[in-house]
Amino acid sequence: MAEKIQWKQDFTDPWFLSVIGLIGVALAATIAMIMIAFSASPDLVNKDYYEKGENYFSAEAKQKQQMAKLWRLNLVAPSHPTIGKTQKYRLYVVSPDGKPVRSGEAKLFAYRPSNAKDDFQIDMKWTDVGTFLAEVSFPLPGTWDLIGEIEFNGQSYNVAQRIFVKD
Repeated sequence: MAEKIQWKQDFTDPWFLSVIGLIGVALAATIAMIMIAFSASPDLVNKDYYEKGENYFSAEAKQKQQMAKLWRLNLVAPSHPTIGKTQKYRLYVVSPDGKPVRSGEAKLFAYRPSNAKDDFQIDMKWTDVGTFLAEVSFPLPGTWDLIGEIEFNGQSYNVAQRIFVKD
């Protein structure tokens, strides 16, 4: 009989109840955070962002070897990209025969990995032999992935670069 009374006293001890309460609050907070993360997570750039990234970077070495024999592209961004400030982004393109390209359609794609709603694309204008230009003003600070792409004779070639836009 004494053992039963002892158990009742242990379960009513304020220290025991406070430890059990603390564990319960921590568990409830963890479950609440997991539920919020699943219901309010922002989309990535594309639905298959990671698959495209794996494909892009796993094939990058192979692509560089092929591109060395083919097209050479160089995307030049300003040294200090700033939000709300229009800055020039250049794409230099050299054909397989070593001569700068004199025509073609170029585009600049800007992807924000944290939210696909902020992605945009801009047509680049041919300004000089082998040079295409786009004037871009980024609306938000943070990390942006840029892809410069040229379409020439039904073929498209691209180059990627990651930048950080400051306030």
